[in-house]
Amino acid sequence: MTDLTALYQAIDERIEANFAAETEALAALLKIPSKRADPQPGAPYGPACAQALDTALELGRSLGFSAVDLDHYIGYLETGSGPELLGVLAHLDVVPEGEGWVHPPYGAVIEDGVIWGRGTQDDKGPAIAALYAMLALKEAGVVFDRRVRLILGCDEESGSSDLVHYCAHAETPGMIFSPDADYPVVNGEKGILRAALSCALPQEGLLPRVVSLAAGERVNIVVSSARARVEGLSAAEVRPAAAAAEAATGVTFVLKEEAGGLAIEALGTGAHGASPHKGNNAATALIGLLAVLPLQQKQAAVFSELARLLPHGDWEGKALGIACSEPILGGLTCNPGLLSSAGGKLSAVLDIRYPLGHTGEDLVARMKKAAVLFDAQVVTDVAPHYVPAGHPLVQKLLEAYTEITGKEGRCLSIGGGTYAHDFACGVAFGCMFEDQEDLMHQPNERLPLELLKLNTRILARAIFKLAAKA
Repeated sequence: MTDLTALYQAIDERIEANFAAETEALAALLKIPSKRADPQPGAPYGPACAQALDTALELGRSLGFSAVDLDHYIGYLETGSGPELLGVLAHLDVVPEGEGWVHPPYGAVIEDGVIWGRGTQDDKGPAIAALYAMLALKEAGVVFDRRVRLILGCDEESGSSDLVHYCAHAETPGMIFSPDADYPVVNGEKGILRAALSCALPQEGLLPRVVSLAAGERVNIVVSSARARVEGLSAAEVRPAAAAAEAATGVTFVLKEEAGGLAIEALGTGAHGASPHKGNNAATALIGLLAVLPLQQKQAAVFSELARLLPHGDWEGKALGIACSEPILGGLTCNPGLLSSAGGKLSAVLDIRYPLGHTGEDLVARMKKAAVLFDAQVVTDVAPHYVPAGHPLVQKLLEAYTEITGKEGRCLSIGGGTYAHDFACGVAFGCMFEDQEDLMHQPNERLPLELLKLNTRILARAIFKLAAKA
């Protein structure tokens, strides 16, 4: 048995010995509903996000790591020594829980070896795995020639303003990986464009008319529920069109006559906005239904055009004129994630993930050409990100994955944006396996405990290869 083999065995033994405590630590974090909320003093993303960060940093201190809180925007735990810094970026904020959970989304229920809760996959589970990987290395006596810093953010799901605060107040690591995507290694991430379509929605004049419309909680989630209120039509008049739309889209429509009009609810299936084909968008289905109703003339024109621009099932942006693809990052995806009517205006916000060779401004210019009544504007735009496969960071991570799993390592590209996107030498590494059910941003998010342990082993090997003294 070589010295390296014995050291690897010692690391695995420490992971095994600490696993009950690791599971308890994850459960404690899962019970905190750390969705972004309105800022309060000392809590820029709301009290729950601040509580999650406090809990994680206090845990790290108790395990012997140095801990730094950067004004509750973000914090970090650190071990090792040396002039160079390896960053491991994870986040503690979560998306809203949505509906349809078998177990309470913040209950941290463990059943049949599986822990349930919002954040198990994205990204509290990976954050805890990284922390206990660092602990196993420290307890096994690993000597580092790089410092290792586990950076824990609180705003990854809502724009990553926490990283802006980090970069303004702390050292930027020379190499970074984020356990917030897929194995083996994600070295390419599509650009992320948030674009808004808007148009006047006249309310004066004849009936029937749409008086209110709302869909979506976050733009990066496929809309699972959309609602409209219509005046001047009965449920009996709308039901045939709703039945046809339901048959065509697979989205369920619920009609209910109420004081002041007819409520129409569309019920689809949520998914991560970067993978719109995995869900069934209730918003586009509802738009399609409204477009065939006998609305007053000006509104009918608006909904007819919006249905033309955003037809149900068009995940590639073909109708908008923005469909594009290239060999490294693949094809563009488009998720209409928010829909609303207010102040006499109808607006739709789109989550667009686009490949190399394009810019957000180019894509919005194409949208403006495709539209007649609607204006198109850039809300936010982040360029595509790519680290070559031959880079030492990528190669070491691939080695770690292969050594632990016995499976061939290869590079991937994704539509989802991770913290790594913001750093020139940054990639995503785990923690989703190719055969694992992806429940990020969906109801019933959960994680088998055996995968939590496997992730801890893989991350420990990766940190060892990147930061341990040879």
